Amino acid sequence: MGPAAVAVESVQDVRAWREHRLFGRSRMDAIGAQRRLLTKAGKINVPGRKSSPSPDRRPAMREEAHPLRHLAFAAVAVGAFMSTLDASVVNVALPTLAAEFDAGLGLVEWVVLSYLLVLASLLLNMGRAADLLGRGRIYALGLVIFALASAACAAAQTIPFLIGARVIQGIGGAAMNATGTAILTEVFPASQRGRVLGWIGLAVSAGLASGPAIGGVVLEALSWRWIFLPNVPLAGLAAMAVVRAVPPDRRTGRERFDVPGSLLLAACLGCLSLGLSLGGHAGFASPLVLGLGAGTLALGALFVRVELREPAPVIDFALFRNRVFSGSAAAGFLVFVTVGAVNLVMPFYLTDALGLDTGEMGLVLTALPLALAVAAPWSGALADRPGTLRALATAGAIFSTCALLVLSLVAESAGPLGIAACLAGIGFAVGTFQSPNNSALMGSVPRERLGTAGGLLASVRITGLLVGNAIGAAVFAAAGAAGHDGAAAAQGLHLAALAGGTAGVLAAIASLARGRVEPLR
Repeated sequence: MGPAAVAVESVQDVRAWREHRLFGRSRMDAIGAQRRLLTKAGKINVPGRKSSPSPDRRPAMREEAHPLRHLAFAAVAVGAFMSTLDASVVNVALPTLAAEFDAGLGLVEWVVLSYLLVLASLLLNMGRAADLLGRGRIYALGLVIFALASAACAAAQTIPFLIGARVIQGIGGAAMNATGTAILTEVFPASQRGRVLGWIGLAVSAGLASGPAIGGVVLEALSWRWIFLPNVPLAGLAAMAVVRAVPPDRRTGRERFDVPGSLLLAACLGCLSLGLSLGGHAGFASPLVLGLGAGTLALGALFVRVELREPAPVIDFALFRNRVFSGSAAAGFLVFVTVGAVNLVMPFYLTDALGLDTGEMGLVLTALPLALAVAAPWSGALADRPGTLRALATAGAIFSTCALLVLSLVAESAGPLGIAACLAGIGFAVGTFQSPNNSALMGSVPRERLGTAGGLLASVRITGLLVGNAIGAAVFAAAGAAGHDGAAAAQGLHLAALAGGTAGVLAAIASLARGRVEPLR
């Protein structure tokens, strides 16, 4: 039967069905006409005839996992481990750099601060660029930039050159941190998302935990330049793996990159990060910090105004109408405020109140990332079970509050083991929270916005830590702990832990308020 005959028969079938509905035509004729129509549309299977669903009514099928997903995971895990290891090792090397270049601490600390500022400023922009240009491309480009900047850091002969190389390294780090989670969400099925994100949490924790030890060994046996050189081959191998393993993005249309909005966003986040970082040193009432705060507010207001008129904005504010997305972002921000409130002041407490040397202090501080490394994969595996995301994330936020309250109570009497146990409790709580919360946020956005969601996820983590650091530094200074007095340091930690516990309560409320988690994928 030719196409014309099929069309005529279909018209006759429609007419027969309508005539039954309107004029009472024979019921059997009408049923036969309806059955023939449904068979042609693929809604009824007839023995001996192959049928296919109608394209416009085909049910959503479960996406198959990408065949090279494990290679993609390895590349993202290497990037996550490398970037966190680099950050923790550089912190350890600051005294060595000050002696090597005969520079003051105020100048040398910009080796860390410059990287952090660029990272925080560009995360959201890199996420948006990944949605437009391809997540695999942006991640691979970030790895290449990170490798080249690491080589430049190792070759630095002056502090200004080293700081400039760290700025470039921050650009690469922003591209990696913004897109890694989005890549894993894309190549792994939803039933494995929590477990995969949990193992990435393990890679991050391994970098943080091993950094002080590796840094100490490298600085003792070799030169400080060797803390940067291993990044070059590692990043190169990871870039090749990403290019091979990550599938091309399937974008249905082209959108232009919002240059004015991206510049305003970078400036706003840069002012915010710099103000929070300098507030702990210069005081939050200093003219410079107040000016940075005013600049943050003005730039933020202008950014929102520009984005609301932009057809293709850097941040799609419609995403925040989704309670799961907005609740997950708010809860993630607040949980990292709890961590930041104590991690900045803890080294001063351990040295001034407990009298620990550098080696002993490093062992105590390692308790937090080690506990996080234990909890993250376990929590991620549980998060893959239906209906567990909100309960797990909320339990982690509540547990972090409990651990911080215990820390506030024992700050004036506990020894190193007691403090290490409290830090381990905080790490276990954050590990329990992070995997299901990240899975909920990434699963609540459409595929074409995965890069933006990944950038936001990294941005709230960095911003939460900075805000927590600022709160901890403020209350620590208010307790008079800046003068290296043991009793004052204990009181300062007590207040910082209470402030962090308050943020933990708010995180639990935000986690509950997001409602039932129903991932889109």
